Amino acid sequence: MSCCKGGILGIAFCLAALSGSAALAAVPGSLRLSAGYQYTSGDYGGSQTITETYVPLTLAYRYQRMALRVTVPYVSVTGPATIIDDTTGEFAPGPGGTHSGLGDVLLGATLYDLVHSEAAAFHLDVTGTVKLGTAKASEGLGTGETDYALQLDALKEFGPVGLFGTGGYVVRGNPGIIHLRDVPFGEVGADLLLKRGVRGGVSFAYRTSAIVSYEAAREASVFVAFAAPGGLIIHPSVFKGFGNSSPSWGAGVAFSWKTAFGRS
Repeated sequence: MSCCKGGILGIAFCLAALSGSAALAAVPGSLRLSAGYQYTSGDYGGSQTITETYVPLTLAYRYQRMALRVTVPYVSVTGPATIIDDTTGEFAPGPGGTHSGLGDVLLGATLYDLVHSEAAAFHLDVTGTVKLGTAKASEGLGTGETDYALQLDALKEFGPVGLFGTGGYVVRGNPGIIHLRDVPFGEVGADLLLKRGVRGGVSFAYRTSAIVSYEAAREASVFVAFAAPGGLIIHPSVFKGFGNSSPSWGAGVAFSWKTAFGRS
């Protein structure tokens, strides 16, 4: 898929148009290493500001239509909150203060081109993700529980323009101190090839809150991606959140590097 989503974790596989995926046709596999930095700030309907720094490191291996990946993040949160989901920035009342450390490790698998038509320039992928409860719940860095998610990602291309959409569902582990419900999520957006090696676009994401009394999270993003020499992709983004389940604003940058290996 060649769309360039705004989220930090979206960098890993959605930038094939920039990284030259056609060059991989002659080799059986490729590795992608991604690192990012994202900062968010908001009051989440309360009287105090909550800030979060999220720094993920992702290693992904792709073989033909299948990709496997693992993400290990560093997280720092300041404010009276516990992180429900450090990849989306949803919080619940928590211990307060400033706490930092290992976030929830993510394991994922993607099957590309579950539905595919070259004539229609349409692609549909499916991804399963397991969020391990590796972050310390006592310090507000996570719930300490394992979550499961399944999503579909669609892309329709019109020459230099790509229209994309995501729909999925998260099954939450419940920590006991607060009931978290299983919720759907989705995102729609568009990107444009601005010039060779540069794409930019916008997206809008919607997630039902895991907490019954909270509003749904809604976020609008603007992003750009640059293909640099040596297979490096640089992917900055900014977003505005709406509702008490979203940060007021956020900004970040991701760096992704891919290498192919196998037969020449």
